Amino acid sequence: MFGSLKFRIAFIAGVILALTMLVACGGDSATEEQVAATEAPAPQATAAPATAAPAATTAPAAPATTAPATAVPQATAAPVASAGGDDSHYSDAAKILMSGGALALAEANEEKPRYGGKFLTSGPELIPSADMHQTSFGGVYTITAPIYNGLLATSPYDPLALELIPDLATSWELADEGATVIFHLAENVKWHDGAPFSSDDVKYTIERIMFPPEGMVSPRKETLKSLIESVDTPDANTVVINGRGPSPLVLAVFSNGWQGIIPRHIVEPDPVNALKTVAIGTGPFKLRSEPTTLLWEYERNPDYFKEDLPYLDEIDYNIILDQQVRSTAILTKRTYWNESAPHPTLTDEQAQALKSQEDDIIISNATILTESHLALMTEREPFDDIRVRQAISEAIDRAGISELAGQKGTIGTGNFPLGPWALPAERQAALIGYGPDMEARRENARRLLAEYEAEKGEIDWSTMKLQCSTNIAFSIEYCQIIQPMLKEVGIDIELDPADVSQTRGNEVSGNFDLSLLGAGLDFDDPTDTFGQLYITDGGRWYQRRSIPELDALYEAQKFEPDFEKRRELTWQMDEIAMNDSSYMIMHWFLINHARWNFVKGWTASANIRSTNARMEYVWLDFPELPHTRP
Repeated sequence: MFGSLKFRIAFIAGVILALTMLVACGGDSATEEQVAATEAPAPQATAAPATAAPAATTAPAAPATTAPATAVPQATAAPVASAGGDDSHYSDAAKILMSGGALALAEANEEKPRYGGKFLTSGPELIPSADMHQTSFGGVYTITAPIYNGLLATSPYDPLALELIPDLATSWELADEGATVIFHLAENVKWHDGAPFSSDDVKYTIERIMFPPEGMVSPRKETLKSLIESVDTPDANTVVINGRGPSPLVLAVFSNGWQGIIPRHIVEPDPVNALKTVAIGTGPFKLRSEPTTLLWEYERNPDYFKEDLPYLDEIDYNIILDQQVRSTAILTKRTYWNESAPHPTLTDEQAQALKSQEDDIIISNATILTESHLALMTEREPFDDIRVRQAISEAIDRAGISELAGQKGTIGTGNFPLGPWALPAERQAALIGYGPDMEARRENARRLLAEYEAEKGEIDWSTMKLQCSTNIAFSIEYCQIIQPMLKEVGIDIELDPADVSQTRGNEVSGNFDLSLLGAGLDFDDPTDTFGQLYITDGGRWYQRRSIPELDALYEAQKFEPDFEKRRELTWQMDEIAMNDSSYMIMHWFLINHARWNFVKGWTASANIRSTNARMEYVWLDFPELPHTRP
């Protein structure tokens, strides 16, 4: 049915993950990342079958444009339960689905889905490949999500994306106080090429993420490795996850969209490259034709294993690089929203302009689990010296960035500022780079630099550059704001603008001096955030700065059952990381999302890597569409 793909497309970047949202209308999330710096072929459709700082106070967060954002509770996934018929570990949404199916879940949320229609969606970046496991680039996840399933999903009606529901696993049990999870898989599931799905595919997927073959980048491997000891498959329809200890993330990990299950028979022959050129899953939609640079077309999977799903017949995913063009496309209904996982590219002004022109457009906003960072390559001089790093942090006025920039954000540290692990204001106030007296901080920065140069010689800043991404608006904007801040303390450094495909590739390879980009995280939990950003050999350990004390605290907190004790360990990690100043947090983004009010079966989610991007519960409230499948 489909021929081999012959075009090539360039990398761009973006990632986004959300972890807090509006009470009134829900929040969305946005931006980020990428792993390679060269062109790659797009996926082929497959046929079926076949030191201390001055005292300070925390700067206020930027206001939301519609309603104040609420803090997200600690991710608990599901309570621990024993096997043997007890359903107390299931969410209400899961119980409804198990007993009555998708239509019952819709009815419980006062919806009566319509069948058919073509959904028009968009995204702001070009797509390198279909392999979501090798990137944290949000565009890859968003555009390929309709192809895949995971073991679990999140309810499309839960704005916090904490209600877990069945996906490939129709039921599950927890044992050993939550350290072991037993998944029972749906039967008679087939891949889009007609091959049978089994527990072997699940085991292969998890182990490929945890123990990637040489040449494969796996950003989430450390999170999974920190939680999982081994995976067993007693039979074709059962998967047993043997955890390293009880953790609320054991289940939550498998409801996160990044953990889509991949076909072993397709990937195993060439595990590093197979999914860069092939897009095949068990999911609700499959590619209708070969993708082009600016358009991916999907059609409903007629052999989908879930009764009554999906509701839509088709999806057209338009890649529109210019934000003004995207806004116009929404107004003219060439697209029905920004994107299923929006980027921080819709400013407050642009969002309100859309709303002022059309009352039926819904605007949502939220502070999300996506940070902007300034990473320093500590394997290069002078960034191997903490005095230089701390001087840079002291010179940067984080509150000033938010005041001057179009892309707003909430000031925070390595822990998400609106969640249960947020560092208390008085402790944040004592950190390097967070004091309210900028003149005192600048004087401290000059002192630190003078001390370094008296010992090691004058720093030649003309040989170093601050890299920024020309096609990621906040990156170039923040760099232009930070550059004169650094100059005030004697750091006269040149900007190095390039496409995000190059800048992100540089971060991954370590080929940079200073880099200002963003990173989206998967969960508001220190096992994930610190496991990716700060732990030795973490998935996004771009600064390459190993801190044994921090690593030890990380291991101590992972399975600590007492919340207060675990939080104190987490706060100590945060203080060490921020004062080390090798990977500095500028902000946690505040983003906006726009969609038409006829889009149903989808909630602006607190967790942008919720499974809403798979689109299987989305429907269009057009009166000409029937309430039953024709």
